[in-house]
Amino acid sequence: MDTLLTGHPETRQHLVNERARRRRTRSRWGSALVVTLMAAGSATVIGSIAAPDLTEQLAEKGVGQVREVANAVNVELSQPATPGAEKLPTLSLGELGSEALLDVCATGVFPELESYRTQAGLQPVFAAHNNCGGDVILPLQVGQRVSVVDQAGNASTYQVTELRDVDKHTATTEDVVGMTGALLLQTCHWGEPIMRFVALEPATDR
Repeated sequence: MDTLLTGHPETRQHLVNERARRRRTRSRWGSALVVTLMAAGSATVIGSIAAPDLTEQLAEKGVGQVREVANAVNVELSQPATPGAEKLPTLSLGELGSEALLDVCATGVFPELESYRTQAGLQPVFAAHNNCGGDVILPLQVGQRVSVVDQAGNASTYQVTELRDVDKHTATTEDVVGMTGALLLQTCHWGEPIMRFVALEPATDR
């Protein structure tokens, strides 16, 4: 708090100068504080805008990792139709129809998408959302075997012949033409705008 001006004129002038200096100092610090708070506020706003996308991607990847382990455990705990037979990841092929069938979300069922039939030279494409059991195909590697159940309930063993990742937003059917296999499976990677296509061929010893 400032004091009242008293005493000799020179002394008063000195006090005036000193007060003016203190006010300038406080003003500079005050301005710096305002700028700092504004910058911090801007950073917070920017962070609140950008962070959710990144957080959502990281969370989705975390879910994917947990589900990958769960899928592997399910395979190990599954009972093969024939005692002593190898334990394989299992998926089911669904009916032919529009992309609306994907949202039915029947776990582990890959409906065939009629939209892919417009591309000449493309095998039948069966797809499923990753959170509807489609992620069972994400860990698959070339040469690995899977059990495929058709609509009639018959199970056959297929082998992975090719894998291909394409951009979710820019890819076209032409990007998956030429894959080696009798049919293609499709799902999305967790936390990334990327689609995975897996080509399957009937195993020779099925």
